[in-house]
Amino acid sequence: MGIRMSSNQFMYNYQVSLNKAYQNHAKLFEQADGASIHRPSDNAVDYSKLLRYNNSSIENDQYQRNVKNALSWMNTSDAALVHITDIMKTFVTKSVDASNDSNNDADFAAIAKEMLAEIQQVVAASNDQEGDRFIFSGQKDLVKPFSMSETLVNRGLAKTLDSAQTLFFKDLVKDEQTELTQFLTLQDKDQNYYYLDIENGSIYSKDFVDSGYKDALATGGIEAIKTNEDVVALRAGYVTSGVYNFENKSTYLPRTNTYTSAGSSPTYSSATAFKISDHFDNRGVLITEDENGNAVQTYVTVTFVDSEGNLTYTTLGFTTVSQQIVNYYGDDKGISMIKLNGAADPVSDTVNVTGADLYGRDIFDNALSGNSVSGCAMLNNMLTVYAKTNAGDRHWMSSDGITLAKVTDNTLNIAETKLGARGQLYNDVLTMLEKQETNITEDITNVSSTDVAKLAVQLMEMSTLYNMSLSMGGRILPQSLADYL
Repeated sequence: MGIRMSSNQFMYNYQVSLNKAYQNHAKLFEQADGASIHRPSDNAVDYSKLLRYNNSSIENDQYQRNVKNALSWMNTSDAALVHITDIMKTFVTKSVDASNDSNNDADFAAIAKEMLAEIQQVVAASNDQEGDRFIFSGQKDLVKPFSMSETLVNRGLAKTLDSAQTLFFKDLVKDEQTELTQFLTLQDKDQNYYYLDIENGSIYSKDFVDSGYKDALATGGIEAIKTNEDVVALRAGYVTSGVYNFENKSTYLPRTNTYTSAGSSPTYSSATAFKISDHFDNRGVLITEDENGNAVQTYVTVTFVDSEGNLTYTTLGFTTVSQQIVNYYGDDKGISMIKLNGAADPVSDTVNVTGADLYGRDIFDNALSGNSVSGCAMLNNMLTVYAKTNAGDRHWMSSDGITLAKVTDNTLNIAETKLGARGQLYNDVLTMLEKQETNITEDITNVSSTDVAKLAVQLMEMSTLYNMSLSMGGRILPQSLADYL
């Protein structure tokens, strides 16, 4: 009985040792795939590092895909913008040509025809796509963004200030926060034109805005104008429903910009701030009916005040241009493609250009207008330039027309510059991510890769030992209890 137990113990120990040898051999053989870690029990510390490195690798791969998609989107947008800005430069040249005093009716017609063709090209280029997505539609990228009407509408006529006029009137009203670039054009029954500043309700005569302000500067400069008791004479009047406050005339304080309800005489009971949105939509189209089909007044009641403080009331109508308009069906929301860890940055992560980015805002859809962003302001201004050229309005083209065309060109250049800067940022990030990928791959290799030469030697040793164990066991262990006895 004692011999039999010793034999069992000997066989058990041999089997345990053989199994361990086999397990060690299998574990080494498992590393033949190049990885030294396959489960936490292989090396708990290195395995935790490997998990972190793998997560970093997955994130890096996703960010690289984001950046490459963003660059593809921005490259398509940039190509379209380059095409649009090239057309716009030609449009500016045509605007300068249209202001030439030597033009006859045939010249104006020829220039206008070329202008219309260029506007149509710009609209077509603004509908470019990346795959099946429209690049300038904002987040409504499956919707075709721009469409030009075939019918004519009555669009309000804005007075676009040149750089000298803008500097003077902005400084005069001491408002550096709002872009005072346009006034609204009004006219009386005798076809005398006036310009309404929607910021403060001041109304200027056409002569003063065109050239009179230069004479005012020559007589004492802006500071003298601000303190002159006769300063009110520089402004033709106010859109008003109340009586002028004489106490403020010497300090040039803007009074509340209000307008009256319809009627032959001013209504003083309720004063309401003048808003573009009460009379024009965000494309500048004149509103003649409210949502219930009731007629809306197309004039304002004005209080004219002379230097003696005498008041005169009159009504001024809105000046309009019969023209085509462009509609924008996208939105002004950005499409973000996250490129790095950390908090999202809507400014730097935005890869698209919206209609508002491309074509800016004007008096009909700016922050003071009461209207939402149209997304096509400068396109409609281009159509105003075309309409004025087609009508042969040389005087308007020599001032507003050229200024509008240049502002549109400048707006597009700004959009292109911003897009180029974002594109460069994404290129720099892609370079950084590629370097990070190399570092992460190196970290993964260092923590989990197999030393092939060392593994080969160990496998040979373990194979030899395992085979020797099998051979020795076959010789010393009895095949059966009968053979042992």
